[in-house]
Formats: sequence, C-alpha cells, structure tokens
Amino acid sequence: MRLPTLFLTLCATATLSGCTLPDKPPSNETPESEFVYDERDAIPNDVPLPKPGVNQRPVVGVKKVLVSVVHWSDGDGLKDDLIQKHTFSDDPNSFQNYVKAASSGKLNLDGTVIFHTAGPRPDLCKSGSPMPISLATSEGDKAARAKGLNPAGFDYLINIIDCGGSASAYRPGRIMGIYGQAGSSHVYNHEFGHNLGYAHGKTYTRCPSAGDRIDAPAHCTTINYGDTGDSVSGGGTLYPTNNRWYSGWLDSSQAVVISRSGYYRLGVLGVSRSTDPQLYLINRSGIPSQLALEYRKPTPFDNFPPSDNRVNGVWMRYTSMAGSVHNTQLDATPETASTADPALAANGRYIFDSAAGITVRVCRTTPTYAEVAVGVNSELGPSCIRPTMQPDQE
Repeated sequence: MRLPTLFLTLCATATLSGCTLPDKPPSNETPESEFVYDERDAIPNDVPLPKPGVNQRPVVGVKKVLVSVVHWSDGDGLKDDLIQKHTFSDDPNSFQNYVKAASSGKLNLDGTVIFHTAGPRPDLCKSGSPMPISLATSEGDKAARAKGLNPAGFDYLINIIDCGGSASAYRPGRIMGIYGQAGSSHVYNHEFGHNLGYAHGKTYTRCPSAGDRIDAPAHCTTINYGDTGDSVSGGGTLYPTNNRWYSGWLDSSQAVVISRSGYYRLGVLGVSRSTDPQLYLINRSGIPSQLALEYRKPTPFDNFPPSDNRVNGVWMRYTSMAGSVHNTQLDATPETASTADPALAANGRYIFDSAAGITVRVCRTTPTYAEVAVGVNSELGPSCIRPTMQPDQE
C-alpha cells in the first residue's frame, strides 16, 4: 500500500520535513482518495497451509507483536505518539481494536512498542519510494536487540522507518514494513491482511443484464480494487466474511456450504448471538472456485449510513482460498458507475452464473438476517415465496 500521492511528493522533495497524513480513518466512500494502492506492497511468500488440502490458515488466540520504531540520527518524520495511538492503545480505531473486532475476539494482539535511534538516513532513503522491507527488518532487529529483545520471540514484527513512504508485508507471513508516518491505523490493518494471506481484491463491474437478470461473471469488466467492504481491496472496513473464515474466526455453524437449491437465512456479519450462518459458500468449478455471500449492518468500523446499499443487501464475492485469499467483488448494480453500491437488494433482480449453474435472489432483508433463494446444479432456483429452510452443512 502506498500513502497518498501528496505525501510521497512532499517526502521526495523534503526528506526530513516530517511527512504526515491527516489523522483520520479512511473514508468508506472514497478510500482511493486516501491511499494509492501498489501491487509491490504484497510480497508473495510460499508458506504451506497448516493442514494440506484444508484451505484455511487459522490465526487465533493471543499473538505477540513487536513494533520497532527506528529514527534516523539526523532527523525524520516519525511521530512516536501517533504510532503508539494507531497501533497499540485504547483508541477505538487502533490496529489492536480493529483486529479484535474483525475476529470477534478470536484473535487478540499483545503489542510491545519500542523506540530506537539508529545512524543517519541511508542513501536509499533519500529519494523515491523504494519500499525496503529488508532494510526495515534489519533496523528493527537491531533496535529490538538493543532493548534486550529477541524478535524470534514474537509472532509478528512491524518495523517502521522513514524511507520514502509506502508500506509492504509478506503474504502470508509475520513481517511488515512501514516507510513513513501514517495518518491513521488503516495502513496497519491493510498490511496485516497481507500477513494473514489476503491478496488485493478485484471487482466485477458493468456486468450484462436483461430485465431482472444480471449475468456474472462472464462478460463483466474486471477492475482492480473497488471493494469498499475490505481494507485490503479499496475500503476502510473490517475484512470480508470469507477472509475471516480463512483465518479461523468463524466456526462450522457460522460458515456453511450450500449444496442444494432452496431458501437460506443469512445472519448479520459479526453478530455472535445470531443462530444463522454468517457466511454461505457455493462451490463452482474452475477459478474462482466459490461464491461467498455476506450480510452487513453498520458497526463502528463498517460505518455505512443505515440507508446505504451495503447494509441493506447481500454482498457477493467470487473467491479462491488456498495459499492466499483472492477475492473479486461482484457489483450487483451494473447500471451505476460506482462500485460503492455492490449489494444485491431484495428488489426482484437476481444473479445468474451460467458457467457454474448458480442463481441467487435476495427475498428479504431485516435488521437481523437476509433471506436468499439459491439455485445450484443449473437449477433456476425457487422464487421468493416459500418459508426459509436451513442448508446441508459440509
């Protein structure tokens, strides 16, 4: 992830000017205006799945995180108080609180933040945006050892230096590098998503339609990012439901595979008291290998207005989850130019995936659940007139 263009320009022209971003969370409406995404920030890392053949990479319990803030002796733009606030503090928008909310308390980060002064700014950090994760890792290691800490004793390492802006992380992995002063916790949320194995997402948009039918994903236009429901893919919100399942934050009652046509009740994402599944997956042949359904309501992190499309319809993402998570959001309102209204509403329209033989209709939305009618195995699926049934669980 890159910090904003203005930030990079200032850093390139005045290396020691103390470049900072506005201290506010990224907008769910226009995150593109706050951050410029850069494919270099997700560094592919070949880490085998914990259980061969099981497409999950659980990260649960208490994990120790070391944040090493390394200053140059001849000055830089890093601000210790902001870094502490954005990472490990009681601030409601901190990285620590974000992860706790996204995981519904399944993952708790125990953070140690240290501050250290190294030598003068290296030549590498005097121009451009090199995104030097090796340099940040090396400087962080030296800082930790100077404080009597062994980096190997921590589950995750966040190394912060002033070096041209931007950030990067191994995907999946345990190390991220931050190369300037961020204005909010968003950059940490984004890069930690890469550590968890989440790739930058895409969006299917401008899908062809005829009457109430929307044909997808064939003949849709694929664009990078555009997913305002994912901090890794264009938004400032909590991670998507299928990502949470991949990380072990949903149990078998909360994530269910639909194997036959019928009516299904989809619970609100992140509501632990709900007895309805929070994620439905529909298998399909080829790539993407599944279609994921989720239903959101406003939360402190998913701070959409109550009337917003994204909290009044069903969000759909095509996904392949193996060594990493690769999502492509489906924009179910192809008639609009924006991807900020992607949810399928209960308005009679339906998604038709001819290649996979899948149809999805939203029959009803309530404050606590959405009811969907699903057809699989090339069956058209039911209309929205029958009582709800629960799915076979696999």
